[in-house]
Amino acid sequence: MVYNTAYMDFSLGGLLKNFKSALNPKKSVLGLDIGSSFIKLVQLRKEQERAILETYGEIALGPYAKMKIGQNVKLSPDDTAQAVKDLMKESNSKTDTARVSIPLKSSFVKIITLPFGQEKNISAEVIAMEARRHIPVPVSEVALDWWVIPESEDDLKNGGEKETEVLLVAIHNDVIGEYKDIIAKAGLTASSFEIESFSLVRSGISRGSPTIAVMDIGSSAVKMAIVDYGVMKSSVLINKGSQDLTLALSQSLGVDFAKAEEMKREIGLSDLPEHQDIVAVMEPILDYIFHEAAVFLKDFQNKYGRSASKVIFSGGGSLLKGLAGYGVKKLTIEVEYANPFGKTEHPAFLSGVLKGVGPDFSVAAGLALGEL
Repeated sequence: MVYNTAYMDFSLGGLLKNFKSALNPKKSVLGLDIGSSFIKLVQLRKEQERAILETYGEIALGPYAKMKIGQNVKLSPDDTAQAVKDLMKESNSKTDTARVSIPLKSSFVKIITLPFGQEKNISAEVIAMEARRHIPVPVSEVALDWWVIPESEDDLKNGGEKETEVLLVAIHNDVIGEYKDIIAKAGLTASSFEIESFSLVRSGISRGSPTIAVMDIGSSAVKMAIVDYGVMKSSVLINKGSQDLTLALSQSLGVDFAKAEEMKREIGLSDLPEHQDIVAVMEPILDYIFHEAAVFLKDFQNKYGRSASKVIFSGGGSLLKGLAGYGVKKLTIEVEYANPFGKTEHPAFLSGVLKGVGPDFSVAAGLALGEL
């Protein structure tokens, strides 16, 4: 059974089909972002060091649980796999291999410090032993990965540091198993799994950028990361998201979820007098989110002695009207929107539309770019 999949942006994916040759699965790569309220995909093709956008799309998960479009749901692997198959069919995605995102809330990411310089061989055994001190579950129950953060030029001039910073990443085996099950039931093969924050950084920040923060405003939560010259130095999960705004409007104004979602999208943070009752309902939630974001930025500044030069907004929740100005006011820092499709080649007349929807596809685009 195919559920109602309204509020999907496939028409533009269809337009793209008219400007490309037939898809070649051997050359195409797929980024698949399985969220709590939507699944999004971006398919790219590599051609002479260029990333060619072939198609993209999203599908709402609410109807698969007999709930409203935009609502957060927890579907069974079978239903999630069916949604993936429906999305691929509607977006005309032909490849059978995907790079898949893992939610930040289902993972562990931390910078750890080893008490010796980088001249010493850092083995898997050393990392596993150190990881036991930081990961709250047995190391045998997680997939573990790490990356040694390069020494700065100043460190090298001074003969190297006596300590080594390592980015430690862990994902519970049960989480990976669940996603593998979904992908297999969707008829796909997972080439790799990646924590969504890394995908966001890849699609939203250029190489060699100075200290920049990425703020992904999702449906159920806000994910933030700070990138210092290409290295993700810190991340945080704020347990409020754009759906909390919709629920607050629904409860306060006595309207159903769909109507509240419509009001949020159409009115946003309007400064018109007749809209102030609506804005007043959303402001306490936004104040909480941006307070936590400001604390996160300040903690990084206190630890490393430098601050982020700007914040890049991404995620569907970042498209709330007036949010950029609100962010500048609350964080006292420059704000701009992610433009992941700016790293791809596509028909010129679609550039404006793709820039507008880009923040919503930052994770999926980052996954595909990573696979290239």
